[in-house]
Amino acid sequence: MAVQSIPRRKRSGLASALVITRRELRDSLKDWRIVTPIVILTLIFPFLMDFTSRWATNWVSRFTDPILVERINPFLLMIVGFFPISFSLIIALESFVGEKERNSIEPILSMPLTDLELYMGKMLSSLMLPLLASYLGITVFLVSRFFTSPPWVPPLELTLLMFMLNTVEALVMVSGAVVISSQTTSVRAANLLASFIIIPMALLIQAQSIVMFYAEYRALWWFVIALLVVDLILIRMGIRIFNREDILSKELDELHLRN
Repeated sequence: MAVQSIPRRKRSGLASALVITRRELRDSLKDWRIVTPIVILTLIFPFLMDFTSRWATNWVSRFTDPILVERINPFLLMIVGFFPISFSLIIALESFVGEKERNSIEPILSMPLTDLELYMGKMLSSLMLPLLASYLGITVFLVSRFFTSPPWVPPLELTLLMFMLNTVEALVMVSGAVVISSQTTSVRAANLLASFIIIPMALLIQAQSIVMFYAEYRALWWFVIALLVVDLILIRMGIRIFNREDILSKELDELHLRN
């Protein structure tokens, strides 16, 4: 009697990528070294910036034009959103390079997923926690500034820009981490190469702060467009580089050299 095989339900590309995302998120949430700083930067840091904003407002208003006082709040809003997304670089390096260093990437590469699905799953897992923390931190800061004295409500355009800038900046750091991880085999070496991402991002934040102090918020849209172009370039490079056959061949070469 012939056994009739039951057809397997085929997942879509996004659903397959989310399998990797859920696995990586579970591992990240179990690591207190990742969760603790994100919680602090999300729930405590915005209130610290609120106190700094009120103190700076009261102090600066005694000596200078009140307009300068209003320019401090957008800068603090940007800092509150940027600090949590800086952890996306650490999570991405740990996700891509850390598993190669621990020799735990082979089970993932052997899963019935395409290279693009694996890449997207790891990208999403590296982005979700820092971005959620960034969005929550911005929301906490805005709510606290609204209910404190003197209250401050940013323009809608500035609020949208902060969310968009943080999103594209996190995407740049994660996609750049993929390119870096392809050139290294240890987390230590990847952290050293990560300075090529951190330093340009720090300079970018300084340039954005200058624009904010001049209240030229529409100029920030050019930063968003430029970062989107960089995102597309880095993602395309990452998709080409993230090849399971090359990764496995490098792992086998290292095992042969050790033996």
